[in-house]
Amino acid sequence: MQQEAGKPYLSETQVRFRHCDPAGIVFYPRYFEMINDFVEAWFDKALEHSFHRLLTDMHLGIPTASIQCDFTAPSRWNDVLRQELTLRRIGGSSINFDVRFMGRDDASQRLAANATLVFVDVQSVRPAPMPRELRERMAAYLVPAAPAA
Repeated sequence: MQQEAGKPYLSETQVRFRHCDPAGIVFYPRYFEMINDFVEAWFDKALEHSFHRLLTDMHLGIPTASIQCDFTAPSRWNDVLRQELTLRRIGGSSINFDVRFMGRDDASQRLAANATLVFVDVQSVRPAPMPRELRERMAAYLVPAAPAA
């Protein structure tokens, strides 16, 4: 199925016991693990370039270079969260994207994050060009830039 240009990648996840503090609320570092799991699923399912393939076959890693996150409402054990990824920029060896988590039942925003990942050669740990095929697949998730005012 062809992805409509500029549409976000969507998924859902359930808040598990392992994500929560003793009060049953998501402990904030676990959100970073959820973000990573979501991005990994995007690469695997939507882009058809799993982290495993990138690392073992192409010798590329994709570390997080920057992440900014706002926690806007608590999530609780057993909540189902709707996840949304919007690609903002595709560079030569990096991407920038927004992630939002919302409650599935009430649509309240729980988390908003902006992150930059950099493709690196695993031997030198230096920036490396993104594979052309992957760049082409990512383009379907790229939100068009807003016109200058």
